[in-house]
Amino acid sequence: MRYSERARMAIRFATQEAARLRHDNISTGHLLLGLIRQGEGTAIDILRDASIDVEDIKFELENMMEDSSRGRATMVGKLQLGDKAKDVLRLAEEESINMGHKYLGTEHILLGLMLEQEGVAAKLLDRYGVGLQRARVIAQAVQVQEEQPVENITFHNEGMTISTYKQETTKTEAYVVKEVLNLKEASELLNISESEMEELLATENIPARKINGQWRFSHSALIKWLGEGSSKDIG
Repeated sequence: MRYSERARMAIRFATQEAARLRHDNISTGHLLLGLIRQGEGTAIDILRDASIDVEDIKFELENMMEDSSRGRATMVGKLQLGDKAKDVLRLAEEESINMGHKYLGTEHILLGLMLEQEGVAAKLLDRYGVGLQRARVIAQAVQVQEEQPVENITFHNEGMTISTYKQETTKTEAYVVKEVLNLKEASELLNISESEMEELLATENIPARKINGQWRFSHSALIKWLGEGSSKDIG
């Protein structure tokens, strides 16, 4: 299964969180922290659709994870997925296949976290009222172009330790590319005003999707749309 760029980054962030907290493997809690830290994608849209303040759930989850790390010695070996986290990614892959998607994105990882049921992430998401069926509806509606797939990733060779945490964080942050744009960002990309963009949305077949009441645009899809001459009158 091919992982989207945002899913890959979320798992990399999860690895860094496990290292920062001196945990000996990557748990479901780290995966959820990774999704939140990644900050974009359908998983975040699902959380916001459930009227969840992402910062609130991040704060509570970090406190729970930090409490579990107190008194632990610094880890020196490579970090690998824990059994529950492996189950999450297996369930995520099943969800992707069942939806007919050809990639594994952040939405599938979030669904996997909910379906796993036993981990700290599943229990926290349940307490915050994130509904599985509603999450599936949103995930099913996502266009494949919104989650560009990358090559398969492996976990046992990540080599993330406490000693490499800071430098790896810096390198990873530099590779984050914003693929999903809001109305203002998409307008700036096309060099038009937001009101002109709203007129385009009403009259042109512009690639966009409304999620949780807000317009979302795929950067790559907009570039392709421009290249096809769909916006010949712009500018």
